[in-house]
Amino acid sequence: MFRTRKSTLIKKLLSLQESSAKNTYDPTSQGLAKVFLKDIGEVEVLQLLLTVLKEGALGTTCIVVNSQDKHLTACKLWRWPLYRTMPTLKRVPICNDRCEESECLNPFHYFLTMSHGPSKTIRLADTSPVSLPITRDLSDSGICIDMCSDTFNTEEGDSNGVWCNVAYWEHNQRIGALHCVNDPIVAIANNISHSGLDLAKIANDDVSRDEVTARVRKHIGSGILVSLEEDGIWLYNRSEISIFVQSPTMSTGDKTRPQVHKVLPGYALNSYHFAHHSTVSRTARTIRLSFEKGWGPGYRRQYITDAPCWLELLLSIR
Repeated sequence: MFRTRKSTLIKKLLSLQESSAKNTYDPTSQGLAKVFLKDIGEVEVLQLLLTVLKEGALGTTCIVVNSQDKHLTACKLWRWPLYRTMPTLKRVPICNDRCEESECLNPFHYFLTMSHGPSKTIRLADTSPVSLPITRDLSDSGICIDMCSDTFNTEEGDSNGVWCNVAYWEHNQRIGALHCVNDPIVAIANNISHSGLDLAKIANDDVSRDEVTARVRKHIGSGILVSLEEDGIWLYNRSEISIFVQSPTMSTGDKTRPQVHKVLPGYALNSYHFAHHSTVSRTARTIRLSFEKGWGPGYRRQYITDAPCWLELLLSIR
């Protein structure tokens, strides 16, 4: 009975592995998957199956085994089948496995990393705060795009442990109230049950959305994780679409209009390097990111307010 049940679970996982690879499917990977699955216990096989079925949705547990390299195989089989050799991966902070003798096999607890080290950024000391052009609609509504907070003060920070306030925008209209972030990590998604910020719950039904905005919202899905870590503020792209990020510590060109960086699905980016935190004026300590649509030089949309769905992360870090 034990073998029968485990064999059934393995068969389902093999089927999912083949379908997830789509046109990039390599028949030899089936042999690798069989060896991998037979080498772990039935409980771990079941956990992996549930994780793959849920596509790594928040709440999927760690799959801990006593090994040191099996997670690379799991990621290759069920996350990135195109890689013959897996590159260095970054484990998401929500992963609870911290034992040196074990590792987590949940492939959705790992992300590829984008290289953008502090050495590539410019110093922003003695420059005016980063500001974006305000459209007439924004000006008329009395909302300042850089200081859209209801009660948030970037000069004083927050004494209640809030290190970030999140504002959600659709084009030049802010939707809902600010979301205060106290925990080191927050999930931002759309229409998915989790303990973070669900954009669907703050959506204003009275807002007249165009077709593009409605479509992008649907594709946000599992969204992103925003994580406060030792070296900076990391963004983990968990959605099916790319995100576009602008931050004052990643500028390589115009100081008044920082470069926009594209982050593919499954990638993580250090979006705010603490190595340059002291060089950024307090009113400029803001990260902006757009779902699916880029903006600025090289894009049809020139300003962030032209993007259908975007976030503003107002930082309160001393």
